[in-house]
Amino acid sequence: MIGESILDVEDRYFNLEWVNLDEKPIEYRQIYHPSSSISQGVVKMWMEIIPADRKELVKEWDITLKPPTFYEVRICVLNCKDIPMDSTGMCDPYFRGYFDSAEEEQETDTHFRCSDGKPDYQYRLIFKMALPRKDFKFTL
Repeated sequence: MIGESILDVEDRYFNLEWVNLDEKPIEYRQIYHPSSSISQGVVKMWMEIIPADRKELVKEWDITLKPPTFYEVRICVLNCKDIPMDSTGMCDPYFRGYFDSAEEEQETDTHFRCSDGKPDYQYRLIFKMALPRKDFKFTL
């Protein structure tokens, strides 16, 4: 058991304001485990009370996953400053970008023999993705 949330059905049934609502409000209820006072998560829900003789009032809700939507994310690397130099006073900087999984890792061109610590790229990293997606954190 992850946790539980207690809902007073009688309180809802006898509350005229709640009974008169056509669309029941969506509730976010905390889940608690008996061994802890810290919430174990949240349940997003609504509650409807329908008399047994009025089954025609039951609505069917479509809860299937939406089909993925395809996007293109473009990260523009223009220029930078204060790149640390090595002992020769030069550096070969480049940038690498990826989302959490690092499966679609991309790199800019290398700016060879940069001597002022301010490489100018004007470079675009293009990622094709579908939403919903499990990893959203982008690292550059």
